[in-house]
Amino acid sequence: MICSTGVAVSWNQSEVIAARQIIVETAKGILSGSVSPVEGARTIARHRFKARLEDDFDILLFVGIDSETESLPLGRERAHWMARALADLQGKIDKSQAWALTVASTHCQSLVTRSESLMRWPDWPKA
Repeated sequence: MICSTGVAVSWNQSEVIAARQIIVETAKGILSGSVSPVEGARTIARHRFKARLEDDFDILLFVGIDSETESLPLGRERAHWMARALADLQGKIDKSQAWALTVASTHCQSLVTRSESLMRWPDWPKA
């Protein structure tokens, strides 16, 4: 099924659960410091449709972080940037990472707390 944004949305329970697991593990990683808050927000935002959580209150915050920081080169895309340009942006990247962690922490914790219920829909059989 294709949703209004043109993104393929799965109705396959195992695909939905896998996307939700990625979201929860990413939230845990942000909280532990093993995942960059901005890169984690991008991952969570990217998986929201497959997870069927596009309207979830906690998820929407990560969409906002992704939108506010989309111009910042992080991860693999840094390889395509000149060293000087990266150095010039590093202060902005550091500030954005700190801001993202501040605003995302509560939502990460909420996702982790809700993880068991996120792994099933109300109409899914309970394990």
